[in-house]
Amino acid sequence: MKRGAVALVVSLALGIVGLYVVAGAEIFRPETYRVRDWSFLAIVVGFVALLAQWLAPSAKIALLCRAQRIPLPYSSALLVHLASVLGGAATPSSSGQGPVIAVGLQRRGVSLGKGVGVAMQIIILDLIFYAWSVPLGLGYLIYTNTLRLPYGVELLAFGAVALSIAGAVVLERYPRLIVRLILAVRKWPLLRRFDSQLQEIARDYYHSIRAYSGMSFSSWLTLQVLTGFGWFGGFTILWAILRLYGVQTDLIVILSILISLTLVSHFVPTPGGSGFIEAAVGLAVGSHPGGVVAAAVLVWRVASFYLIFLVGPLAVWLLYHRRPVAGGGDRKPG
Repeated sequence: MKRGAVALVVSLALGIVGLYVVAGAEIFRPETYRVRDWSFLAIVVGFVALLAQWLAPSAKIALLCRAQRIPLPYSSALLVHLASVLGGAATPSSSGQGPVIAVGLQRRGVSLGKGVGVAMQIIILDLIFYAWSVPLGLGYLIYTNTLRLPYGVELLAFGAVALSIAGAVVLERYPRLIVRLILAVRKWPLLRRFDSQLQEIARDYYHSIRAYSGMSFSSWLTLQVLTGFGWFGGFTILWAILRLYGVQTDLIVILSILISLTLVSHFVPTPGGSGFIEAAVGLAVGSHPGGVVAAAVLVWRVASFYLIFLVGPLAVWLLYHRRPVAGGGDRKPG
């Protein structure tokens, strides 16, 4: 919890610095955050998008488990997702999200090897999503002559897309590479006493990835749709908030800008890309009087990122409140 508090303070500080780059001293004036247009459409769209951002990834975890004959309740999948987002938010480049998924699933009775497999599958789905959405987004911005990304970011985004494609292919098509890595680690002197456990993890991981590769196309497509709902839901929140602040923007432009910047933010060694996201998004959206863009970006970051520092610890507590049961069920302490 102490680490989470430190990450929150650091993230807020970096975020404020990023917003200051965009709007200067305007971000410290209370009137900057006054809503200009109480649009009913924007409120409804923003609320639905908020639900999609937080609920769709949980459905993805539940579906991945179901495909591997793991009867994980949706409520448990939701807790695992919230805890994993907190783990990502508290670590540089969101590096802690995958390990928290594996450990969280283990708390629900899933073997650690299969939990690692599910975490890897979520990474693969995200990489595939980036591989098609970023080129489409950048292509749309260039075609419509609305490319407003900071200089050099678009080039870095295309490079990241190439890495995403390569990473997705390697993780999905060559699971034995990870298996060999796990088996190599068990030879380390400090880990030799965990030899049998590491062999079990390697075996379960391999079977998990093979089960994912053998899924039907309709199941895979559903997972990709859920991935899109999760990411685009979070981006649509910003569009709705901008409308409330009187900034009329094209939704597709916002989606195109944010998907590219989000991919690039994974290479920024700050918790949740704090500082970079605020500055880059604010500069990409464009300048407006009164610092309204900076205000909208801050409110968006609170709803789509900083909120996890409040609900995440509760999810972690609930994960550990019930004893794990074999098969992914829940049981209260007896």
